[in-house]
Amino acid sequence: VVSQRMLDLFKKPGDRDYSPLMLAPGLVFFYACAAHAELIQPVLSVSALLCVAAIGGLAAMSTANTGCKFGMVGVFGALVATLMDLPGEIVAISLMLMLVGGGAGLVWGMRVSPIALPQTVAAFHSLVGLAAMCTSIGSYWAMPAVGATMENVSAVLGTFIGGVTLTGSIVAFGKLNGNLSSKPLDLPYKNYLNLSGLGAFILMMHLFFNTASVGFGVFILVLAGALACVMGVHLVGSVGGGDMPVCITVLNS
Repeated sequence: VVSQRMLDLFKKPGDRDYSPLMLAPGLVFFYACAAHAELIQPVLSVSALLCVAAIGGLAAMSTANTGCKFGMVGVFGALVATLMDLPGEIVAISLMLMLVGGGAGLVWGMRVSPIALPQTVAAFHSLVGLAAMCTSIGSYWAMPAVGATMENVSAVLGTFIGGVTLTGSIVAFGKLNGNLSSKPLDLPYKNYLNLSGLGAFILMMHLFFNTASVGFGVFILVLAGALACVMGVHLVGSVGGGDMPVCITVLNS
């Protein structure tokens, strides 16, 4: 809703918009997942590619409308494929949560002022970061494994990227909304601080991949998430308010 409203601000009188037809593949995804369980993984892969393509499309005004629809179809396909592979009671809980969250997002997206749309996107992105961080930690906690497995790499990277996105998006929202100063945060030796944080994260990755203790592994992930949150504040805070839309796009990617 928010992305479409932002795009509609640039619509010229008499323009015809056929981009909603691009949502039709979502029905194909639904049928494929419902009728052929073996197609769930391919649908997930295609959905992920559509989300990546959406970010590329939103980078230019001429393709932004297409990118917006790619993103919608990608997220829909991922949701359907995920729900089809879950037990019935989990699906029921998930649908209730989606109804509450989707309803709140719809109301908020429709009521927000057009001037406040960019910071609204930043606020939504902070929720994405929180979800990624919690999901990554919870995934490892539920299915722990030792070593640099694909799941463990996804868990530690998801925790770190999610933490940076969470606090970085909150700072971007504050600067765009006027709650924070638009001046860049200029701490002494700020580049060394960023490098030190990255070095600490690499050390945490090494410890995480080499521990056999689930409790210690969860502790490392929580610690990495806390470090990422601090780095998110510093990284985005060091950028001026005029460049916040660029930061939001990077965090979204």
